[in-house]
Order: sequence, then C-alpha cells, then structure tokens
Amino acid sequence: APQQTPPPASHASGSTEPFGRAARVPSAPGARREREGRAAVEGALRRHLRREGEPHEPLLIFPEGSITNGAGLMRFARGAFRLGEEVQPVALRVTCPLPLAHDTLTSSLPRNFARALFQPWHVAEVTLLPAVAPAPAEAAEETAARTAALIAAELGVPATRWSSADKAELKRRYGLL
Repeated sequence: APQQTPPPASHASGSTEPFGRAARVPSAPGARREREGRAAVEGALRRHLRREGEPHEPLLIFPEGSITNGAGLMRFARGAFRLGEEVQPVALRVTCPLPLAHDTLTSSLPRNFARALFQPWHVAEVTLLPAVAPAPAEAAEETAARTAALIAAELGVPATRWSSADKAELKRRYGLL
C-alpha cells in the first residue's frame, strides 16, 4: 500500500511553525474572484476612512486571518496596510489554567469553542504597541512585515512566512476541511 504523508507536527511536538510544517503553495482556483472581492472591501474601507468632516469608528482588523497554536505569528495580509494609514498594533495573549491541547489545524471552530468552555477562566492580556505609519514609498507588504515583527517581538514568538491561505491549503491537502 502507498505510504501516506503524516499530518503536520503540532505545537506539542515542538514545531516552531504556527500551525505545523507546511510548504508554500500556489494560488488556488478562483483567485480572480478573490482579488475582485478584496478590491471591493478595500474600496469600502477607503471610503470609510476618507469621509470628510464626519466622525467614523476606528477599524479593528486581524491581519493574520486565522488562529494559531501560539508557536509563531502568521504572515499578515497586506490589505489593511494598502490603505496607507497609520496602524495601532496590539499584542494579544490569552492564557488558560488547564492544559487542554488546542489543535488549530484539525479543529473546527465549534470544537475550539467547546474546548474553551472546559476552562474555568481565561486571562486576556492586551498590549498596545507604538503606532506604525508607512514609510514614504514603502510597499504594503513591508509595512505589514514591520508591524508583524513588532508584535512577534512583544509576544516572544517568530514572525513566520506562512499565511492563512497556506494554512487553508494545507488543510485542504490533508482533507481536514
């Protein structure tokens, strides 16, 4: 029988990747539709931020786009950084008293939620870091990487090259979706 590749390592096995080991994957089908959708969202965000004389609510964006096992920070999506606005980085640490293993690669949202319910309490520590403004002629990717490095340093984890799209592709390859 052909040998199957084992699933990626989890945080418990000492992996330094945020969701185990993975390889860079090519763009998925439907990339054009995804780009068009992202352009529409970016346009709506620009209109929200550029309203003259009207107060607007600040935007809360999670640029990783997914949860991890805490071993590293996933590469930030550049969308929010394309706006060319100053961002307020926030480092978020969540700790729980019981050592219930979280396997974010194979666990569904309901399963992660159920695990959280077995904890008697959670402690969330929020650290506001210095604001990051894009440097003149700096690409959105560079601003995103600079911001990720600042947060990763505060959390004491590496800023990895893996993205939420890589995580989704890995889950698809191993039939974990």
